[in-house]
Amino acid sequence: MSGRCYDCILSSTALALILVAPLGAGAQDAGKQNGKIAATFSERYSPKQAPVPASPATAMPAVSGQPASAVNAPVAADQPAPPSDPLASLDPADRPIAEKIRDLLAAKGEKLFVNQNEREAVETFYQSRNLLPLWLDKGIENARAKAVTARLRNADADGLDPADYRTPAFAELAPDALAEAELALTRSVLTYARHVQAGRFPYRLVRQDNIGLPQAAPDPAHVLASVMEAGDAGKALDQFSPQNEPYQKLKAALAQLRVHPAHDRRIDTVIANMERWRWYRRDLGTAHVEVNEPDFALKVINEGRLVWRSRIVIGKPSLPTPLLSEKMNSITINPTWHVPPSIVHNEYLPAQAKDPGVLSRMGLRLSYKDGEAQITMPPGGENPLGHIRFNFFNRFMVYQHDTPDQYMFGHDVRAESHGCMRVQDAPKYAEVLSHIARPDEQWTAEKVRSMYGSTEHEIPLESVPIWIHLTYQTAFVDDEGKLQIRRDVYNLDSRTLAAIKSEHGIAQPPSQRNSEPEVALEAPRKPERAHAHSATRPMRASPPYQSTVYGTSGYGGLLPPLQGRPSWPSFRVASAQAAVTPACLRRLLRV
Repeated sequence: MSGRCYDCILSSTALALILVAPLGAGAQDAGKQNGKIAATFSERYSPKQAPVPASPATAMPAVSGQPASAVNAPVAADQPAPPSDPLASLDPADRPIAEKIRDLLAAKGEKLFVNQNEREAVETFYQSRNLLPLWLDKGIENARAKAVTARLRNADADGLDPADYRTPAFAELAPDALAEAELALTRSVLTYARHVQAGRFPYRLVRQDNIGLPQAAPDPAHVLASVMEAGDAGKALDQFSPQNEPYQKLKAALAQLRVHPAHDRRIDTVIANMERWRWYRRDLGTAHVEVNEPDFALKVINEGRLVWRSRIVIGKPSLPTPLLSEKMNSITINPTWHVPPSIVHNEYLPAQAKDPGVLSRMGLRLSYKDGEAQITMPPGGENPLGHIRFNFFNRFMVYQHDTPDQYMFGHDVRAESHGCMRVQDAPKYAEVLSHIARPDEQWTAEKVRSMYGSTEHEIPLESVPIWIHLTYQTAFVDDEGKLQIRRDVYNLDSRTLAAIKSEHGIAQPPSQRNSEPEVALEAPRKPERAHAHSATRPMRASPPYQSTVYGTSGYGGLLPPLQGRPSWPSFRVASAQAAVTPACLRRLLRV
């Protein structure tokens, strides 16, 4: 062969290698990307096979000038060896079950664990164990499984239904069936922990518009780790039920009620109340205020000791006080009532135009700021808020306050407000809270009363966390250990029980509310400050929230229409009647 032709062959070969190399690299990168996307639980935990070595017959011939060993060297010689089978370390009696667990999670994981968080936690948990079963030792039910099975079968002690947490029988099952039973018990344990901590259904099925509670489900990874590491896995599940005293007392009362053979209607009431307690925080707080709406009462508790109790007025059934947990922020002495803009423009300004003296006769003041009309009622004895307001930020824009209408506390049923709570002895309440948050300042009820006047004062309470829990306890155990039952003023027991007993957890929807204009009577309104706090301390704005009950007027908000009383369009402020007074206004609108 001539030298020229030989040079041509070498050139052609080199060009071909140059053109093919980028394509090969691109294909290799694409393979890596697809490998990441296609990696499934089954692929990650299937046995790995060693690559098949290239046949000598297919080896590329040596290129002139290069040794054959260099050409035939593996292309991916720098890549690590494939991982070993993760199941290889398992006992031979556990391995068939582990293989089936792998297959079930890969093929039916979404059906076995509908909750995505639980499904991912289960996969991660079993991966960390190389798919070793949790409830079986060498194919035999272990003590851990027996302990949680006994706990699940006793779920009715917490007012739950044991039928919701099926426990499999492991005896004399083949590996495939053992794997299915393994995952079935894991699912029941996670379901039980979720139910006993957060409740059996979302509380929106009971009432959507006035409940703002955490209802926090446990971390499924924490549940699995707890039962795995505990000496007694059954007792480990107890930590997920509420540990607060009101819940534990109801649990004991439920056990006593079930001793009697005859059915006691109080059992359902206790179960409904235990269910609602699961919606609250696990820790009620070292210092906290516990409002029991059906009992029309509040208690202040500090370091496990009852400090003070008082009668309260709550929202009427058509305008119920919400259920929530928040921290106390401050106490405002001599609060100003700020009329929301909707009432200012729709009612008061038209009335003022017809009768220039009507606002002053009602004790209201009209002013303008940046061209915007503002109407307020100054501090004083006739102010609908009384002399004191207790502030805790919440999306329902409700709070607690004093009232000039003390006669209401003589009523047995005190559901008469628009959602806020009136406290019978507000100065004493201020003293009790101040002693907890500011013990060095020696606040007393007399000192608070001495500050009554025309100037707003604020007592901050944020130095020590004081939680306020608005609860709905139609069943509770009193200080003497006696079970007390109260009237279901907001019809929450029946809705709670309907949601529990319904196959799909569907409760009756709340009654429809009419769409008349809303009225603001208990709410301050300051665009620059959410509350009527001292001007020297800027306030954090409450987040905007649209509520069919409380409107969007800011902290305190717009209040719903009157039920069975004249609405504002028909009332029209009675501009021609000089007898309209703040006291008359309160009686008409039940502030």
